[in-house]
Amino acid sequence: MFYEDRAGRLIITEYLMEYTAADFYEKLHSGKMMFIYFEHQVSPTVSLFLVELEKSVEALQDYGVLVGKVTTVVTHSYERALHTAFLFRGGKEFLGFDLDTVFDVNSIVSEVLFAILREEVKYVHTDADLLAMEKAARGKKDLVLGYVRSLGTQEHRSMMETAYVYGSKYQFILITGGPVLNVDELSHSSQVWFLHCRLHSSYRSPMTSERCPLTRMRKPLSTLSLHSFLQLMEAPLVVMQSLVFTLKSSKFEHSLPLGGAVVFQLH
Repeated sequence: MFYEDRAGRLIITEYLMEYTAADFYEKLHSGKMMFIYFEHQVSPTVSLFLVELEKSVEALQDYGVLVGKVTTVVTHSYERALHTAFLFRGGKEFLGFDLDTVFDVNSIVSEVLFAILREEVKYVHTDADLLAMEKAARGKKDLVLGYVRSLGTQEHRSMMETAYVYGSKYQFILITGGPVLNVDELSHSSQVWFLHCRLHSSYRSPMTSERCPLTRMRKPLSTLSLHSFLQLMEAPLVVMQSLVFTLKSSKFEHSLPLGGAVVFQLH
């Protein structure tokens, strides 16, 4: 199959596998991870979803997920299966996704990886949740905090794809705003911060804080920019003698270190 992306480039993809009930059970019992839609009748909504599902085949195969559709009713109620795609893991249903949440290739890939990476990527709702994670990580592991405007976007996909690679090294945290991010100037675009918790005691900050220092990624969020940013964070740290100033509204206080990286201190 081929299609044009938004830039007009021709993209060639793998074909969407069509399984019979017998084929499905054989794959299921093998323990392979599968993202499956049970096709019963084709509506305009389902047709659009199947086009996007086919675009996701190659991307999800890179993460060990088989993608396909089953043309017969297998184990799910008719009404539920009409509006749901299913992720199977270890021979069992792992999670169901309403078609409204997996409406294009970015949302399919990001939501499936988000489900798979439940331990590597935590979704936090409050600043207290974030503080608890910082305390638990102190001296053990650095954190990667990502803000995306909504789930299922290209930025969300970039976070999930990077977490798949680096999840064993860093704890990834996802927020979509709310009380965790209460700075108007930063709420209009996706952002990423690296929380230096593993070597927290090595930072000599003029501020006394129980929070881990943060370095903000300046480039727009993409898989490539995030990978490059994490590579930079692994490099030897420069001395961070810096001018400190406070952002409007308070929750983040940050400094500009030598070398141009932006380091934040939560308080």
